[in-house]
Amino acid sequence: MIAYYNKDFINSEHGRSVRIMSEFLASKAIIEDNKIDKTIVIFGSARIKPQDKYYQATNDLAFKLGEWAKKQPEKYAICTGGGPGIMEAGNKGAKEAGAPSLAFCIELPFEQGTNPYVDKNLEIQFHYFFLRKFWFLAKSSAIVIFPGGYGTFDELFEALTMLQNRKTKNVPLILFGTEFWNSMVNWQRFIDDGLIDKEDMDFIHFSDNVDEAVEYLKCKLSD
Repeated sequence: MIAYYNKDFINSEHGRSVRIMSEFLASKAIIEDNKIDKTIVIFGSARIKPQDKYYQATNDLAFKLGEWAKKQPEKYAICTGGGPGIMEAGNKGAKEAGAPSLAFCIELPFEQGTNPYVDKNLEIQFHYFFLRKFWFLAKSSAIVIFPGGYGTFDELFEALTMLQNRKTKNVPLILFGTEFWNSMVNWQRFIDDGLIDKEDMDFIHFSDNVDEAVEYLKCKLSD
């Protein structure tokens, strides 16, 4: 049997590198085939309910950015992790605006099921977290992060680490919900203890207003 038809081999320890490369290249093919030039990435909790203020704020922000994106010469997609909560609100806003609604989905034992607002041709499934993280940043032109748990904080500090170390292009990053973020993270302590430079906080823009956040991003993306 030819090796790439051999499921026992492909699913074995020996076949892991093939699985990794397949996941990378398949994602690349979908993005390129759909001519996506850039993404606006939205992170946040899968547990946020539709009646929550952050759900509505995400929906509104994604809708307004989607409306703006449609008028740009480059093809933007609103991008989320594809699940419920904040991710659903982001994809819903993109869909309502008629903008490309992209999702980098992940296999999880709970919470994760693709929301109905993802464009079917832009639903990309991942097994490996590190490949999903790569694609979140690879095409990103802006990142907006709403309140969330472990996964959201992982995505936040991954992005900040890449920005700080110049491992990704310098993109605007908004933390939406100032009270939440300042109550969860003692940013000044990082500076006072010499763990980050004061200038490292310049990577972050705090916002509590959808219109302000949208105008900030439009300004940054038009530079």
